[in-house]
Amino acid sequence: MIHVIGFHSRPLTPPAHLALIEGADFLVGGERHLAAFPDFSGPKIKITPLAKVLDFLKTHQDQEVALLASGDPLFFGIGRKLLEFIPREKLAFYPAPTAFQLAFARLKISWEDARIISLHGRRPQNLHLEISPYEKVALFTDPQNTPAAIASYLVNKGVTGRAFVCENLGLAEERIREMDLEEVSKQAFSPLNVMVLLKPACPRHLSFGLSEEAFFHEKGLITKSYLRAVAISKLKPFKEAVVWDLGAGSGAVGLELAGLCYRGQTYLVEKDPQRAKLCVRNIARFKLDNVSLLMEPIKEALKTLPSPDLVFIGGGFRDILAEERLFLEKLKTTTRIVAHFVCLEHLLEAVGFFKEKGFKTDFEALWGARGKELPNQAHILSAENPVFILSARRE
Repeated sequence: MIHVIGFHSRPLTPPAHLALIEGADFLVGGERHLAAFPDFSGPKIKITPLAKVLDFLKTHQDQEVALLASGDPLFFGIGRKLLEFIPREKLAFYPAPTAFQLAFARLKISWEDARIISLHGRRPQNLHLEISPYEKVALFTDPQNTPAAIASYLVNKGVTGRAFVCENLGLAEERIREMDLEEVSKQAFSPLNVMVLLKPACPRHLSFGLSEEAFFHEKGLITKSYLRAVAISKLKPFKEAVVWDLGAGSGAVGLELAGLCYRGQTYLVEKDPQRAKLCVRNIARFKLDNVSLLMEPIKEALKTLPSPDLVFIGGGFRDILAEERLFLEKLKTTTRIVAHFVCLEHLLEAVGFFKEKGFKTDFEALWGARGKELPNQAHILSAENPVFILSARRE
């Protein structure tokens, strides 16, 4: 049996858990965990490299193994990985208070409404968007995503608040420091830490169909706000989606999707150098981390783009037809596609293409008219050109 025991320090460990450790044939854990049991009589095994440890556990699952893990092994811990490799009946879990439970207890702050995020081994991609609706945020750090690095990132994104960096919780060297995010970015901390941030809650608005004035663009050459809103609603975005915006122009559609799909990745493809420069300016304006710009023809970009969940085609459909095999190979069975056309002939060509390839399609035309005030204070509607909207998905 493999006993996975949450551990902070010996004084915080219940006697029953200590008895399991002392009676085990093998003791597995990090250096700090193993050092807490200098009198253990059996072999001690470091938990890294993890692949080697997993192999050991598989071959010793019928013996008594005590594996020490920080806090609750099933909360951002090793428990999930163990369950993928070891039969459930060979595992037993004994949680200790998590580092965040200890942190909030020390701070005397309730935490049922806190957002808890682990940055172990991941980029803080659009972290400012993820934490935006919450007043209380708790962050697991790692050697790359240190409190200073996280604070610097958030300050650059315009986030303000008070931070508590809780170091060496449950140990003799325990220390808690409170300061503004700006100050955190300038400090060094013990590697064994968690960070709690208290800040104003800012609702994460579903920002799409924004005014054209929100984007840098060539005069008149931008997908109008109401057309963007309809296209994005048909694509049904979700936060982890991989997005293509082909023939991106100013990047307006792709950038709105990137904000909605903030845990995914969005790729803007635009071959025109001047329009690509507008994309660069708009990416900087929207402060998004998950947007990549490919300044090349669509037929070239298709060679390196990852498989998408959502595809918006604002132009360049001829490039797609020129590389139809590669385009179709890249699509998932669940990929949703929306394309805009001004000419009926181009729409019908695209409908025929997708139907021939086994896609379910529908299309519609959208007319818009905008209010305009005349010099005599009379008002009229100024009509926009109609646009055909094609939706396609594999049946």
